[in-house]
Amino acid sequence: MFQLPDWPQWAIRTFVVMLGLVFMVGSASTVLSGKEDKENKAKPSGDDVGRFRKFQRQFLIVYVIIMTADWLQGTNMYTLYSSYNVSISTLFLTGFTSSAIFGTIVGLYVDKWGRKFGCILYLVIEVVVNIFEHFNNFPLLMLGRVLGGISTSLLFSAFETWMVTEHRKRKFNEEWLADTFSTMSFLNGISAIISGLVAQLLADQLGEIGPFQAAIALTILAGFFVMSWDENYGSDDKSEDGGSSGGGMALIMNDKKVMLVGVVNSIFEGSMYSFVFMWVPTLISVLGVFPPTGLVFASLMCCISLGGLLFSPSLLLRRFSPEGVGVIAFLVGAVALSIPVFRSDLLSVIVAFLVFETCVGIFFPCMGLLRSKVIPDSVQGTVMNIFRVPLNMLVVTGTFLTDYYHFSTVFAIITVWMLVGAGFQVMFCRALAASKQGSTKSA
Repeated sequence: MFQLPDWPQWAIRTFVVMLGLVFMVGSASTVLSGKEDKENKAKPSGDDVGRFRKFQRQFLIVYVIIMTADWLQGTNMYTLYSSYNVSISTLFLTGFTSSAIFGTIVGLYVDKWGRKFGCILYLVIEVVVNIFEHFNNFPLLMLGRVLGGISTSLLFSAFETWMVTEHRKRKFNEEWLADTFSTMSFLNGISAIISGLVAQLLADQLGEIGPFQAAIALTILAGFFVMSWDENYGSDDKSEDGGSSGGGMALIMNDKKVMLVGVVNSIFEGSMYSFVFMWVPTLISVLGVFPPTGLVFASLMCCISLGGLLFSPSLLLRRFSPEGVGVIAFLVGAVALSIPVFRSDLLSVIVAFLVFETCVGIFFPCMGLLRSKVIPDSVQGTVMNIFRVPLNMLVVTGTFLTDYYHFSTVFAIITVWMLVGAGFQVMFCRALAASKQGSTKSA
């Protein structure tokens, strides 16, 4: 029989406050958007806007479904493995190591065999992985983490590269990519909020495996929509360094902008995934008991939506360039992660986590837009997955350190990573500015 959840008041209040902030900022963004100058090229308008919105919806429907399924797993993975009484850090390390090892190969074949094919392959692997999660069998769980590493590489390369390439194939305004990336971040946060609440309810009623069962159903649903997509590939034009991991690596070595955008992406996401592994045990240490992970997760994901709204053409992009916003995300994120180094009370830690996740919500669309500007369509999947190697090395390092050091020490190390990332982001800003000046002079 269904019972009302017995959630602690601090968790409920946190969620309500963050949800209210999302609605307030969303309303402000809508008002400002209505007052925007019609010359703002980042705001879709004109004869092509109807066709663009149809394409955007085609992609975003799938994006929301797959991210909801992914978030449903993430909310309860730590607690599921705890209930199985297995080595959690070993399983997490296996997944990140797998992503590092197979990432480059995955990117190459996503570009070569087709991005739609890569998306379908991701969906198939995810169903298999979630079936494995039903069994308290360590070798099977390890195999699931190996496959999960491969699917993660597909998730963060195949879908985005399909969208960007298809956007250009259909000859939409290049500036409109900012609108799609901002909407992706906002909807990603909304789906994560819903996932956190649903996962908490499913876990309360069906046990820790409940969210994984829902993820299977959603992943299968996404497959029906993906089947209607057109296929696209990396270009066969050798002048664009397309079609091989060697070409992708040559582009990285020869183009400073590509190198820097990959480095900053690796540092930020490496820090973020280390945080993902740490937030539950940190709260357990602070509270002395298990927190309501689904509800806390929903609060954190409100911040993802908040960040997506802040990045929109109506707010941060009105005042700053996308690359400048990246510097802000790094610096504010570093300050937020430094708080648990010095404070261990619940209020300070929760506020730090909320601010950092808001920076994550800003960073995702920001970096997606910058990647689309500097990485050619022909090798996007390859280049993005090459940089998942250092990304996962950082995560493996962060996860490994948690076995030997107090969480405050690990947060101090991640804070240093974020400050280093801010320095590289400043270098990227300068490289991009120099490239624009060179293009202007040559013209």
